[in-house]
Amino acid sequence: KAVVSTQSTGVMVVDSRPDLTGVASCERLTAAGIPCSYVYINSCTYIMKKVTKVLLASDALLANGYVLGPVGTAMIGLIASNYNTPVIVCCETYKFSERVQTDSILYNELADPDSMLKTLNADDSLVAGWRESPNTRLVNLVYDTTPPALVSIVITEIAELPCTSAPVVLR
Repeated sequence: KAVVSTQSTGVMVVDSRPDLTGVASCERLTAAGIPCSYVYINSCTYIMKKVTKVLLASDALLANGYVLGPVGTAMIGLIASNYNTPVIVCCETYKFSERVQTDSILYNELADPDSMLKTLNADDSLVAGWRESPNTRLVNLVYDTTPPALVSIVITEIAELPCTSAPVVLR
């Protein structure tokens, strides 16, 4: 259970389409009494000057130190790095992988491209008729790889580690 001090503290949840998973995070934080702001990823550069730490979720920590996370995590890590804001990755050790990867293109999962078209009115989407156009393909990537140079520390259940310690934990 988190305890909020009397100091001015809070959490800014950065979210992106199409899944908008940050909504649930923001609801849980506010239910716990933690002041919370919710912003889209495109406003990340604007809010980063107010941020003191960046916490990123991860789906895997790869053997070469790259962090596999939801799409957009590398962009947030890069923006935080430019503002000299520490980037902290939360990753359980069972998510450490012997796989090596340096980009998000060669090995990734593809989500339903139609989920990118979600708007209040699906007909309002600029690419709503993409299936009728033979030269248009929508690619909805699921994962992103964040280079270890952008990550300050990885917090696990056993210790706080640098990204480069993944092979040591795997042994």
